[in-house]
Amino acid sequence: MGPSFQLTSNLLWRYSRVIFIRHTSPMKNPLMHLSVSGTLLIFVSGLAWGSGPGTTAAEVLKIGLGARAIGMGEAYVAQADDVSSLYWNPGGLALMQERQASFMYSQLIQDMKYQNANLGIPLENGAIGANVSYLGYGNIQGYDDNGNKAGDQSAYSAVGTLGASWLGNQWAAGLNVKGIQEKLADVKANGIAFDMGGTVIYPKPVLGGTIRLGAVVQNLGNGIQFLEQRDPLPLQTRFGIAAVQMMNRKLNVSLDYGMPRDDEAIISGGAEYWLIPQLALRGGYVKNHTEGLGARAGIGLRIKGVSFDYAYSGQGELGMNHRYEISFRFGEPRPILSPEERKILQQAKAAMRQERYEQAVLLFDSLIEMEPHYKPARRYIKVAMAKLEGQQAQMIARQGKSYDPVMGGQRKQALPEMDDLEQLLNMGTPRSAQNTTTPASTRGGH
Repeated sequence: MGPSFQLTSNLLWRYSRVIFIRHTSPMKNPLMHLSVSGTLLIFVSGLAWGSGPGTTAAEVLKIGLGARAIGMGEAYVAQADDVSSLYWNPGGLALMQERQASFMYSQLIQDMKYQNANLGIPLENGAIGANVSYLGYGNIQGYDDNGNKAGDQSAYSAVGTLGASWLGNQWAAGLNVKGIQEKLADVKANGIAFDMGGTVIYPKPVLGGTIRLGAVVQNLGNGIQFLEQRDPLPLQTRFGIAAVQMMNRKLNVSLDYGMPRDDEAIISGGAEYWLIPQLALRGGYVKNHTEGLGARAGIGLRIKGVSFDYAYSGQGELGMNHRYEISFRFGEPRPILSPEERKILQQAKAAMRQERYEQAVLLFDSLIEMEPHYKPARRYIKVAMAKLEGQQAQMIARQGKSYDPVMGGQRKQALPEMDDLEQLLNMGTPRSAQNTTTPASTRGGH
C-alpha cells in the first residue's frame, strides 16, 4: 500500500492528458503512453509541502527556501533578513547587511530532486536579489500505442525570481516578479507570478532585542495553462511576528499564520539559539492536515563569511526530508541605521539640498562617529566639503579677495576643522570635529 495522501484533481487530470500525448511527426502520428506506475507518486509528492485538496499548479512555488528558515519551522515571514527573503517576504531583502549568495540541495523521495541558487545585494536604501529553483521529477518510461517502449520522458517545475526592496525608518517593503515553467513529457507551460511583502520594526527594544511584524502575498497571477486547461497558482497570504536578537543577540523566535488558496490554514513556529557565535541550533513545528506537517529541526555553522546550514523536516508517511545549504557573505557590510542615525542622515541631506553645507558637514561627521561602517556617509561628507569650499570661494570673490587653493591663495577660516575631517576620512578613522558644538538637531531619538 502506498502512502496515504490525497491527490489534487488537477494533477490527476493533468497526468491523464499527458499519458496520451500526440506527436507531430510527418511519418506517423502515434499516441505516446507514459508509464506512470510508481512515477505518479514522484510528481504529486510535491503535495507534501503544504498542498491539500485543491487545484493549483507549479508545485515548485510551494517549496520553502533556506535551510535556516526550514529548521525554524518555516516561520520566517517576519524573521526574514537574508537572501532567502526572496521566498518568504521580499521586504526582508532590505534588512540584509552584506552581499549574499547561497546554494541549496535536497534529495527528495525516489528520483525527485530540488535545487536552488540565490543572490542578494544590499543597497543604500534597500536591496535587490535573484534566484532560480528547479524541481526535477525524474524520468518516466514512455510507450507508443503498440505498447513498445519509446524512451524516458522528463518532468520538471522551475521558477526564476527577481526581487527588489526598499528600506524606511522602521519599515521595509518589497516586490518579486517570477517566471515559471513546467514540463511534462513534450508539453511545456509558462506563467508569471508576483509577490508583495513588508516588515514593520517596533522601535523600542524587548528583552534586548527587536520585535518585527511581517506580511506577504505570494503567487499573484493568472495561472499556468497545460494544453486547453488552465490551473491557478498556489496563492497564499501569510502573516508573521518575530522577536529578533534577544538575550545578547543569541535568540530568535518567530510565529507565522498562512492562508493558502488550496488548503486549510497553516500555523508554524520556531526558534533559533546561537550557542556560540559560530554554532546555532534550530527547531520548530508546522501544523496543518497534510503530509507536510510535523517537526522541523536544523543546525547552522558559520565561519567568517561562509555558512553551512542543515534542516530536517518530517513528511508523514512519506518519510524524512534533508536539506543542505551553503552560503557566502562577501563585500563591505552595510549596517542598518538606527532611527536616530537615519534621522541625522535625513537632516544632513536636507541641509545639502538647502545649500547649508557647513551644517551638512557637521551632521555627516556625527553620523560617521556613530556608525563608522556606513560608507555612504563618507562619500556624502566629501561632497559637502567640496561644496562648502566652493561656497567659501564665492564669498571671498564677492569681497574682492583672491582665492586659489592650488596656488596657496587665501582660505576662509570659518571652519578650521575641515583639514582634520579630510585627514580622518582618508585614514578611515572617523571622529567628531574638534572644538565644534554639535547642532541640536543631531541630538534626540525617535
